[in-house]
Amino acid sequence: MAEAMIQELGSRPVTSAQLYSCMRGYNAPPAHVAVLKRRGEVVPLRRGLYVCRREGTLLSEGLIANQIVTPSYISYETALSWHGIIPERVAVVRSACMARSKEFRNATGRYTYTQVAPGYFELGQTMQGKGADAYVMARPEKALCDLILSTPRLRLQSPRAARTYAEYYLRVDMDELAGWDADLIHACALAANKKNKDLLHLERMIRDEQRD
Repeated sequence: MAEAMIQELGSRPVTSAQLYSCMRGYNAPPAHVAVLKRRGEVVPLRRGLYVCRREGTLLSEGLIANQIVTPSYISYETALSWHGIIPERVAVVRSACMARSKEFRNATGRYTYTQVAPGYFELGQTMQGKGADAYVMARPEKALCDLILSTPRLRLQSPRAARTYAEYYLRVDMDELAGWDADLIHACALAANKKNKDLLHLERMIRDEQRD
C-alpha cells in the first residue's frame, strides 16, 4: 500500500493532511508516516510539509523551494546559474519572499529565503517547467537585481562599476545581456527600498552594452 500511496502523491511536496488522506486504510497514519520516514520513502521538508521519494525519480528543487515558503520565487545566484548566466553551479537554493528571511535544511538540500518589499516582489517572475511541475523563478534581470540588493557592502557607483561587477566578479558572459529587458531593471530600481541608484547604474550599463 505504501508504494501505491507514493505513486498517487507523485514527487510534489504535500501537506500532512494530504499525506494522511492517502492512509485511510491504516489505524494509525502518523505511525505509518514515521515508518516511511525511517525508510527514506517520505522526506520531511519542514514542519507539516513532505515529499515522497520514488526510486528513479528526481525531486524538483524548484517545486520544493516554492512550497517550503509561499509565496516565493527562486532567485539570486541560484536563478542566474539555472538560467546559464553565470558559470558556477550553486549548491544552495536561494529564493526571495515577502515573509521574514529564513533558512531550511532537509534531506533534499539547503534552502534560504530573503525578504523583499511587496511591490518589488511582484516584478520579474517567470514560470519554469510545465503543468503541476511548474515553479516560479526570477527572470535573469530580476535575479541580478536581487543579488545586488542583498549583497552587503556592495556599491555600484557607476555603470562602469556595474559592468566590472557583472563581468569580472560574477563572470557573466556579456553577450547574454543583448536580450535583457532594461525596462524591468528600471522598474526594479523604482520599487526597491534600497540601492536604487545601484540598479539605475545597472540599467544604464545594460543599455550601453545593447547599443555597442
